[in-house]
Amino acid sequence: MKGRFIFDYTLVKKEMMKYFIVVFLSWVFMISAFSQSNKENIVISGTSTPVKNITLPLQAVEAGYKALVFNDDFDSINSIDINATEEPGYNWYVGLPFGGPNTLPSALSVSNSVLNLTKCPRNYNWAISSYCINNDFGHTFRYGYFEARFRFDPTLGKVSKGFPAWWTLSTYYSRVNKMFHSKHWAELDFFEAYTNGYSDYNGAFVGTVHDWADSSKIHYQNANNVQLLPEGTDFNQWHTYGCLWMPGKVTWYFDGVALMTQNYSATAPPDPLPNAGSGSPDPAPAGTFSILDTDPQGMLLILGSDPEWPIYVDWVRVWQAEKKK
Repeated sequence: MKGRFIFDYTLVKKEMMKYFIVVFLSWVFMISAFSQSNKENIVISGTSTPVKNITLPLQAVEAGYKALVFNDDFDSINSIDINATEEPGYNWYVGLPFGGPNTLPSALSVSNSVLNLTKCPRNYNWAISSYCINNDFGHTFRYGYFEARFRFDPTLGKVSKGFPAWWTLSTYYSRVNKMFHSKHWAELDFFEAYTNGYSDYNGAFVGTVHDWADSSKIHYQNANNVQLLPEGTDFNQWHTYGCLWMPGKVTWYFDGVALMTQNYSATAPPDPLPNAGSGSPDPAPAGTFSILDTDPQGMLLILGSDPEWPIYVDWVRVWQAEKKK
């Protein structure tokens, strides 16, 4: 009897050990699966900085752009005309040009001081802009230092036609709503996570100045617009994407570091010479890109992406020359 009892006790211990191992491995599997399924739902809070505590970027100081003329920390949804009232007083409007419907309230939200553009309309990476194009008012700019801090998942390019974009377009051209039918207009892309659509994003910083003319038959863009960022850059974390636009000069920045510059003049060809589109005179003539300086209403700000590629924006800021007292 004694030997039989010892044998049974040993067997029980082995079975209990197996049971605890199975339970432990099950918990490990569940936690791992949960983490993977929520990888895209990680919450990273944004910042909410009082204006007096905002640090003036060195590149803005050196250019003489010391006045903070536009600032949105996205502390609430109230800075966006989310219900398309098209009344003055907002930083952002949801009206879309080029025949597109308004960006719907379900496409955006604000939480933890972050603008979540999670279901952007498929409209040339345009979800919201700083100008009410239907009623002709809002925020428009000529020259300054422009910055936005945002993040996105770089793996979603293969399932998306569009891509995260922070850019400007001719206010007048947007307002008259004649896509590809205006005589001459400018576009300045501060940053695009550019892909050809439904393809992997290679981690490049794409910053482009476009000169469009003759119903888009004539087109020039800076030849140095694609710059590879340091290997290992984590786009799921916050980064600052900036652009310094001065008369005759545009410089793009990533986390405060200058990447490339395009010079232009009304009386000389651009330096460096830009790429010419099909059918465009090559090399580019004198005055290419100077439409940036002469567009009658300046440029409006735009944030957008693709329905399948969310972008999360911490803040947007613009500095210009100090206002005369």
